[in-house]
Amino acid sequence: MALIQRLISSDKHSLKCPYSMTPKGICIHNTANDATASNEISYMQTNTSSTSFHIAVDDKEAIQGLPLNRNGWHAGDGGSGEGNRYYIGLEICYSKSGGTRFETAQRNAAELTAKLLKDNGWGIDRVKKHQDFNGKYCPHRTLKDYGWNYFLNLVKAYMTPKNAIEA
Repeated sequence: MALIQRLISSDKHSLKCPYSMTPKGICIHNTANDATASNEISYMQTNTSSTSFHIAVDDKEAIQGLPLNRNGWHAGDGGSGEGNRYYIGLEICYSKSGGTRFETAQRNAAELTAKLLKDNGWGIDRVKKHQDFNGKYCPHRTLKDYGWNYFLNLVKAYMTPKNAIEA
């Protein structure tokens, strides 16, 4: 899945992503609404809340709104929290209603997660749930309808070369 860059204006960095960051992994979220990735990014970039995330993925596209070398305020673990300061925040769209669009968005997010892991030389242990950082039941739709291991297995499948022979 291609990642479309639509980065936030640098004049918003002090509110949305004030710290430089060397990422340690990826934090997975569900949006809890039915907006597109484009609308999620637009809303995050233009509102006056500090809440922010790096990437939104829907059934058609993945859009990056924050630079991956700057923090986001997405993990709910405070100003010096591991999730906020060192993890790429990835939002999976259409989680309010679920269904086919969410399933496709979740698969697209798994594919992009696998690409980010490969690009950074990371293993599956670098993929965390929002819940891991502050206890919030998120990614709610993924956890409730599929289970966390289902998502991790999707990511692993995208990390495996298509012609690999399983032993």
